Amino acid sequence: MAKILRGGRGGEVRLKLELSFLWFAVSPPHDLTYPARVWAELIGLEDPEHRGTRRVRQAITALANMDMIQVSSRPGQPNRIVLLDEGGMNHPYYLPGIAYNKVRGSKDQWRHRYIQIPDTLWTNGWIAGLSGAALAMLLILFSELGQRNHEKTDLWFSPARAKKIYGLSDDTRSKGLRELRAAGLVTARRKAASRDVLDFKRVRNTYRLQLERLNDKAEIPVVIDPEDPLTPSRMTLKDILADLTDE
Repeated sequence: MAKILRGGRGGEVRLKLELSFLWFAVSPPHDLTYPARVWAELIGLEDPEHRGTRRVRQAITALANMDMIQVSSRPGQPNRIVLLDEGGMNHPYYLPGIAYNKVRGSKDQWRHRYIQIPDTLWTNGWIAGLSGAALAMLLILFSELGQRNHEKTDLWFSPARAKKIYGLSDDTRSKGLRELRAAGLVTARRKAASRDVLDFKRVRNTYRLQLERLNDKAEIPVVIDPEDPLTPSRMTLKDILADLTDE
């Protein structure tokens, strides 16, 4: 993901396209033949007929060079895109469940763990509205959440972990989280680092996904200025009891 994202706004287009290809091409042979203009409209590029189309074509070429997809030209028709394994090793693509079961019990099993993203990321326009940084952080939070209940799970990872595991810079991480909070997709608060919730001497920012927000039409503030995280000193009795229950 970090490799796809690097490169300014071009990286954002590549990430949105790769996710959209995975969303669309669910049936064998996992191929796509839509015009570049359609992809430009789906991911919210300006001037989809011209400039947006050029940006999509550039991103498709880049993804092909990364061995994420194969592209075949078809004179007079849109190019045919065939998915490859997301690992970028020029391997055939299999649906996540199939890929996982093929290597279950082997040392490669970890590579094929997967998460599911709600269709509303596309159908309600979030894929178009979110920046590349916000989209990357949303994926990371989904990954960190796993199978746990999003309504009760506070997520936390250090900047060092974000860089080591996910390869993202501090700037990308901070920018993405701020935007997700401003859009209402994530809430944040400062939580006691100790298991004793009454010990407020050491705190850290934790994040909780608000997945119901994806059911609304996408609305991203022009000015990204989220509220400050809830601090321990501002916690209500309800907040403290919720922490005790979650522990």
